[in-house]
Amino acid sequence: MAGDSRSLLDFALAGRPRMPRESTETGQPPRWPYPGRSPVRMMLLLATIGSFGCAAAPRLVDSNSVTGFALYRSGQLSGAELTQLCGQGVEELLVLDGGAINRECRMLREQCPGLRVRYNFAQNEKQPVSQEFLGAFDQWIEEGKAEGRKLAYRCRRGWHRAGRLTAYYQIRFMGASVQEAIDEMQARGRFMWWYPRLDPQVEALGEWVARETCSGGAEFCPQHVDPTSEGLQADGSFPLDACSGQSGSEVAR
Repeated sequence: MAGDSRSLLDFALAGRPRMPRESTETGQPPRWPYPGRSPVRMMLLLATIGSFGCAAAPRLVDSNSVTGFALYRSGQLSGAELTQLCGQGVEELLVLDGGAINRECRMLREQCPGLRVRYNFAQNEKQPVSQEFLGAFDQWIEEGKAEGRKLAYRCRRGWHRAGRLTAYYQIRFMGASVQEAIDEMQARGRFMWWYPRLDPQVEALGEWVARETCSGGAEFCPQHVDPTSEGLQADGSFPLDACSGQSGSEVAR
């Protein structure tokens, strides 16, 4: 099979294409060859584009059968998936793509009125999460563990922002090594080659957990921000109800 068709086939079926050598060395997204007029190439390209619309289903990250604590990650939730999480006892949700106002906040009224959205902000997977967000997340998890609550978080497709947060959780609360967390993030995600900044961000998060000086620079290391500028309360905590009186900031990723 020709090299360009092989790359498109890898891309469409596995989500992990064979990257050109120069792309691997520079860390830049690869430039795909023009598909031409071949029907096979066009079908592969259309399948690739269509696959971007898929979202990861809810998946259990961690649980404690004694206390009842559980943590789930997900991509954008369908009505059935939201009902499923509600049926499993999930009480609080973080929305990492800012899209809760037009989705969960509306669906909750009919499908799961007991679920609260605690965070609704469009994080950028190409930029590191802030120190303030990490502090709020740690507090949220520690309270959930102490009270035996079931929690969840989601982004648009469940691969990049949710994968990065899962990696942080595994390092911070499950004792995983940085490499183990990165391997898990890569294994669970798709199109990860398009986000070469994620691995060094997780490495920086590992240094943050270990209280070591971050060696990656501002483009990878957690930074201080004004908490109100990214959906947190002035004291740096998550809102009690992000669906109350707020507008969405959904970003199409």
